[in-house]
Amino acid sequence: MIAWLILVVLTAAINLFVLLAVRGRWGSVVPFLAVAALVGAIGGNAAGGAAGLDLVRIGDFEFVAASVGAQVAMLATLLLAAMVPPSAPPADDQ
Repeated sequence: MIAWLILVVLTAAINLFVLLAVRGRWGSVVPFLAVAALVGAIGGNAAGGAAGLDLVRIGDFEFVAASVGAQVAMLATLLLAAMVPPSAPPADDQ
């Protein structure tokens, strides 16, 4: 269980830093991307195990499926963040 948890955290961190490097900027959405990467890695690992994908397997951990799950979850988070309307600038009361 501990090895699985370490692999999930490492996979999520690697995918998060790759996405941030490709994106080229940090922002207020990074904590949400970190949570999405963790949830996506867990979901991708479960989906890869259920589908029987054996591309790169470390013990019982499906690395490629977990990476794909993390990237899809972070992409969905970025798309949802882009749909949030911008905040209105403060009005001058003069």
